[in-house]
Amino acid sequence: MVAPAALPAAGLFYWVGALGALYAAALASYRLLTGLRVWVLGSGAAAVGPALGAWAVVTGATDGIGKAYAEELARRGMKVVLISRSKEKLDQVSTEIKEKYKVETKIIVADFGAREDIYNGIKAGLEGLEIGVLVNNVGMSYAYPEYFIDIPELEKTIDNMISINITSVCKMTRLVLPGMLERSKGIILNIASASGMCPTPLLTLYSATKAFVDYFSRGLHAEYKSKGIIVQSVLPYYVATKMSKIRKATLDKPSPETYVRAALGTVGLQSRTNGYLPHALMVERRVPEAGVIDKPGVYELSKGPTGISRIHLIPGFIDSEQADWMFEQLLQDIPWGQRTHIRQEVSFEEPRLTSWYGELPYTYSRITMQPNPNWHPLLTMLKERIEEFTGYTFNSLLCNLYRNEKDSVDWHSDDEPSLGKNPVIASLSFGATRTFEMRKKPSPEEDGDYTYVERVKIPLDHGALLVMEGATQEDWQHRVPKEYHSRDERINLTFRIIYPEPGGVWK
Repeated sequence: MVAPAALPAAGLFYWVGALGALYAAALASYRLLTGLRVWVLGSGAAAVGPALGAWAVVTGATDGIGKAYAEELARRGMKVVLISRSKEKLDQVSTEIKEKYKVETKIIVADFGAREDIYNGIKAGLEGLEIGVLVNNVGMSYAYPEYFIDIPELEKTIDNMISINITSVCKMTRLVLPGMLERSKGIILNIASASGMCPTPLLTLYSATKAFVDYFSRGLHAEYKSKGIIVQSVLPYYVATKMSKIRKATLDKPSPETYVRAALGTVGLQSRTNGYLPHALMVERRVPEAGVIDKPGVYELSKGPTGISRIHLIPGFIDSEQADWMFEQLLQDIPWGQRTHIRQEVSFEEPRLTSWYGELPYTYSRITMQPNPNWHPLLTMLKERIEEFTGYTFNSLLCNLYRNEKDSVDWHSDDEPSLGKNPVIASLSFGATRTFEMRKKPSPEEDGDYTYVERVKIPLDHGALLVMEGATQEDWQHRVPKEYHSRDERINLTFRIIYPEPGGVWK
């Protein structure tokens, strides 16, 4: 028999649960309806057009997102002021827009990174125009991810990035906003970046400038929305532009034209937008956490049509006492050298020192290591010891010296034709512990996007041996990243077999 005192409590829990379920259902319905309103119905073509004012002003208007905004606003019947630093490109885009959309255009040549005051000239060029839309698009980023202190031409980069990404937004808004306020209508679209939504290490300065654009836009919208002015912060993820270095548009990395059409549909509905439904979903889709492998054993990373990707971790393969003197001898005796890489036709020094041993040359990243058959006796002994343990035979060795935490090797696979099919790589480490990271290559559906792929981190200690075999090089990439904390010197020996012909047949 249930005690009388228990009945009211049971009833209370029932109603709490019912109300919770009702609230969850109402919230889900609201989000669904909001999503349909924003991403399916949109604000309509009439929301952004000549009714706001005859002219639209677009900075950074000759390429990518800026050009796409200029063309879409022209398609909607607005006259367009194009502002950029290249007169040749401005003339070309201006001609294209006039011929295709039959609207008036005006060009203003301005280098937003220049030290001289360009804004008096821009003000004169905008004088007397009824401006309904301002698109603050001009921006710059890094050539490649880098630690703040190690950014090439750091002082110049700081000045340019602040001038182009921050000052331009403030100054252009200052020029255009008063005219909008006089008419009590106007739209300012500030192109930020999804990297400004949270700190982005190795793109720290760029990310911070885009965070400023985001906060500036949100604050300005709160100040002036009651006066008929819409200020929207636009936060795209990757778009296929020259700046992102993405050439082929995909569903999640759209063309500038596709992105802009979607983003304009959110104006008036979202003051802060990712602009494009797949990008909005990326905010909700969580990046999987990397797994950690730090115990001895054989690990099957993946299994697919190419075969099984497998690694074998042996911490302490060389005991500490032996590893100490071996490290010192290798550090002193190996002829270390720094080589030059070429990436996107830009030359830069490889961020580590290397040395090659083997009777055949080895080419990677457009660098050719010349044959060197003069093996150091210690390296020969280590090769034979690893061969005996693993059962594999090796004929070549790439030695890497990481001098400190700033030295690194970027994402890559050891899959050059000279390594043959399913190459075995035996990696022996001496010195400071560094994290060896691996990531699975994305499926064809992801079209080269590594954001959500499986990742593994492996701390490689003094004397540790890591063997990668099977389809690992075909299905996975690996790297040794720069680190935030101080690291002493580390030597890594990667034993492999090189074939004299790309077909992988040893003669």
